[in-house]
Amino acid sequence: MIGAGGLGVPVLQYLAGAGIGRLVVIDGDRLEASNLHRQTWFALADCGQPKAQLAAERIRALNPEVRVEAHALRLDAGNAARLLAGCDLIIDCSDNFATQFLLNDLAHELSVPVLLASVHQFEGQLQVVDPARGSACLRCLWPQATRDGVVGNCTEAGVLGPVPGILGSLQALEALKVLLDLPGRLGDEVLLVNLLETGMTRVRAKRAKDCEGGPCGRAAMALNDARQALETMPHGSDGGLELDFDDLAQAIAAGYVVIDIRAPDESAADPLPGFVRCIPMDEMLVGRNLPAEGRYLLVCSRGVRSRSTCEALRERGIHAAHSLRGGVQGRTWPAPRTTYL
Repeated sequence: MIGAGGLGVPVLQYLAGAGIGRLVVIDGDRLEASNLHRQTWFALADCGQPKAQLAAERIRALNPEVRVEAHALRLDAGNAARLLAGCDLIIDCSDNFATQFLLNDLAHELSVPVLLASVHQFEGQLQVVDPARGSACLRCLWPQATRDGVVGNCTEAGVLGPVPGILGSLQALEALKVLLDLPGRLGDEVLLVNLLETGMTRVRAKRAKDCEGGPCGRAAMALNDARQALETMPHGSDGGLELDFDDLAQAIAAGYVVIDIRAPDESAADPLPGFVRCIPMDEMLVGRNLPAEGRYLLVCSRGVRSRSTCEALRERGIHAAHSLRGGVQGRTWPAPRTTYL
């Protein structure tokens, strides 16, 4: 189980209740009060604690016979094989594309099925990737991983609590079908769920030609690239992509151009100091020209969109693009005023 949030809570409840012998829970986040409307296993008094540890406590209380391992860390290409060793099924309940595509790639390397789900506002998707059955995978449908931040997660885009609850329940049902070898499980298809209209649609997913007749070549290549990137990175570093500043004026003094990539309505509702330039993320991604020799600090609400945009800028040759770690949400800044370019 990767993720113990809105999707993960119902999955863990049902699998623990069903008596699954061993559950490995991986989640690097801590509980926030804003999570509680969709993560109803937890309480206000739990805020600030690691979700993985909280989930493990709830599992033991529900079914003491279930062996549970909790890992309060973020899954990556370097630790995934170790953490997932011996598992019969990988269940993705994360809230970011990078993790989804990593799990898709690991499923092929480990020859273990992965059950993927995602939620956006009132809609969701469900897909099973099973290398043993030669099923279509994420990279058959989208060869390049979607950048995090392009589509808002539950925190940024907003979601009604029951939506991830329903998708998580469907995940739990599909997981039991896989583990018990029951009929009717998802094959080469994606299940689309529209909860405003209470409808479900199965869409056929065709396997890519370079994935036919063996392990997915695209997945293997992507996983190899991810591991090489980790190996060439200094220990404890993210390649300098994220920076910490207590005050944005410090970034200016250090020679950075500070750019707010939030949408205009977000910037207006929570304005930053006047020296901050505003260029929304969508403009940056479609090729807003910036001098390649410049030094830039990109900021957004929580640091997800700014990090993703920095990665795109670096691919375009702007190597001194950095993201403010953790974003600006909840921080206070002197003399709020916003200048639009």
